[in-house]
Amino acid sequence: MLRDPGLPEELVADVLLRALRLGAPISRLSVVCRSWHAVVAQNLADMLIARHRGAMSQALCRALEHDQCALACELASRPQSVEDSNLALLLAAIHGRADVAQTLLDAPKHAAQADSGGGPGLMRRAAYKASAEVLRGFLPHCCDDFVARTDREAEGRTGDALVVAASKGHTEIVHMLLHAREHAAHADCQQGAALVKAAEGGHKEIVRMLLNAPQHAAHADCQDGRALLMAVSHIDIMCLLLNAPQHAARADCQDGWALVRAVEGGHIDIVRLLLNAPQHAAHANCQDGLALIHAAYQGHTKIVGALLTAPQHAAQADCQEGDALLIAAEEGHIEIVFVLLTAPQHAARADCQEGDALVIAAERGHKEIVSVLLTARQHAACADCQEGDALVIAAERGHKEIVSVLLTARQHAARADCQGGGALLMAIEGGHTEIARTLLNAPQHAARADCWEGEALERAVEGGHSDIVRMLLGAPKHAAHADCQDGQALLAAVSKGHAGIVRLLLGARPHAAHADCQGGAALVKAVSGGRTDIVRMLLDADKHAARADCKDGAALVLAAHGGHTEMVCLLLGALQRTGCANCLSSEALEVASSNGHTDIVRMLLESPQYAAHADFECGQALVLAVRRGHGQIVRLLLKAPQYAAHDDGSNSKALVEAARGGHAEIVQMLLEATQHAAHADCWSSEALVEAARGGYIEIVRMLLAAPHNAAQASRGYKDALHIARRARHVEMQRMMREVIEAGGPDRSAIINAPLSPLPLHVCSGRSGQDPRAQRQAHTQGPGARGRAPKLD
Repeated sequence: MLRDPGLPEELVADVLLRALRLGAPISRLSVVCRSWHAVVAQNLADMLIARHRGAMSQALCRALEHDQCALACELASRPQSVEDSNLALLLAAIHGRADVAQTLLDAPKHAAQADSGGGPGLMRRAAYKASAEVLRGFLPHCCDDFVARTDREAEGRTGDALVVAASKGHTEIVHMLLHAREHAAHADCQQGAALVKAAEGGHKEIVRMLLNAPQHAAHADCQDGRALLMAVSHIDIMCLLLNAPQHAARADCQDGWALVRAVEGGHIDIVRLLLNAPQHAAHANCQDGLALIHAAYQGHTKIVGALLTAPQHAAQADCQEGDALLIAAEEGHIEIVFVLLTAPQHAARADCQEGDALVIAAERGHKEIVSVLLTARQHAACADCQEGDALVIAAERGHKEIVSVLLTARQHAARADCQGGGALLMAIEGGHTEIARTLLNAPQHAARADCWEGEALERAVEGGHSDIVRMLLGAPKHAAHADCQDGQALLAAVSKGHAGIVRLLLGARPHAAHADCQGGAALVKAVSGGRTDIVRMLLDADKHAARADCKDGAALVLAAHGGHTEMVCLLLGALQRTGCANCLSSEALEVASSNGHTDIVRMLLESPQYAAHADFECGQALVLAVRRGHGQIVRLLLKAPQYAAHDDGSNSKALVEAARGGHAEIVQMLLEATQHAAHADCWSSEALVEAARGGYIEIVRMLLAAPHNAAQASRGYKDALHIARRARHVEMQRMMREVIEAGGPDRSAIINAPLSPLPLHVCSGRSGQDPRAQRQAHTQGPGARGRAPKLD
């Protein structure tokens, strides 16, 4: 019947319990339950099997976890040994099952002992019976040193069940253990651990029971008042501990740690309770005023007042050299600051620790606290303390009102020029214009605008603060020089691209910045940044204008490289106005030709000043233009008179580059511009080879048709023909054969000319292309089959 899965779980549980009570063999019930699939029935089967094996505690643990009350009581009534009962009692205490605990205590045989102890000895002996679940569920509820004790120490341990029940707040079980008929638990077991746990958990009734136990009552001052420390947030429990009839806890236990912890939690009632205890009251100045410092940090004004006005051993407001005042000033608790400064005895000094309180308040921006510290009745803080650190920090953080308060203090007012103008520098770096104006216009000891050799001006420029720059340059006294530090401010403005500040620096009077400072570095930076407006200002400066030819024309080179046409026009116009004192290199023309800036190339070639001072000994610009395929620039360069006068063979080099790149139009222009045929012929042969390598038939046709010295072209023809044959360029071979048959190079000279050591991939046509694709692209047509005929 029990194997039917349709039966209700309650019915199965009731049948199993009745069978167990009637003495049914457990082994038969186990076989029946193994085939049962319901959750509860399976749990019950596991419990019964475990009990049959002797591990009653394991079965009890499962019964308690699944809330099987009847089965748990049934198992508890049949313990196998006293140790088994004691461990089961601990489990019942953990789960808070008073009925199971009562059953274990009243068992007719092997009854549990209420004062039994645990420890590793018992746990080790029970490990063979209890499962890992039991051990894991039990150990977290034990005392801190439960497992650490040795077997010998464990022999003297008693009351583990009481400690666990007290920590869990099981009032009924605690009462049961304390009033057991035999082996009742001791309330003061384990040095009062149960009382400490109950106080920590806030279990007021358990604490009362432990303190009022009929025998072996717990001591309220056990473990040097640890229970009082644990109950610091429960005023009712603290009252019980402090008012215990015997062995009452001391309010000043452990050097006043209870008071310190109450202050940390902000419990004003507990603080007053400890300070006003009838005996052994806590000292408000315990631990050198630590309680007062914590109260000042937390902002508990009432607690600070209570500590300072304690009837005995009151806290001192100036304890620890005024740390309480420093902390209150830092956190912005103005009421506490006022209380500390006006304490009737041992009042805090506003200038304690050389004025750190004032500096900290200024840093945090607490204006009211700064005013209170400066106007204290005795030992007021000095606004110029620590060489004006308060003013410097306030200026850095942008606290304008605090700066004004410090500068207008009645006594020992801060100097606006303190630390050599450090406050001004900090204000400028933070961009605080109003503070900078206040410092510069101070009635006494005003800050100098030219402090630190113009460092203030440079920082204002780097930050882009044009208002501050104008203020520094126009200061009535000790105005900043725009040309300070060899124009470093101007360089910073140009680098950051602040055109308005550049205009201010160049127009300052009488010490305007030099546009040509540091050899024209400002102009080069402006060109590099592409700032045409700044370049125009530097070139048009009234005095010491920047020179366009500075640094050997570096500005012109950068403008040409970047393609800034307007900027190049400005630089060339400046060269025309002022003349050129330095020899310019041809790099500007070269980079413009390489990058394809046609308009810039035209302007450079048409500029007489650039042409007169540029170095045109080589035609690198032409070669670069040809290499990049810029036909318009090549045409401009070939027509320029500078190249006609300085022909160094660059046309021939360019011809080779054009042939290598496949630029047919440029090849045609170069062939038309060739003037020295004897010199060009050597290079035209190399151009023919390069065109053959690339498979450019049109360029090969132009080179074969160009006039050249056929006697000296034998080797070039040999190499080109060899390449054409290897790549199967039928059309190219045909053209070369027609030239030879028409009276070109000597046939025998071509055959006997040595081949150049050409790489195999070059002989196959264009570098990197598939030779089969080259053969398909350059065959004669559908009728061409096989290899081209050899020239023999």
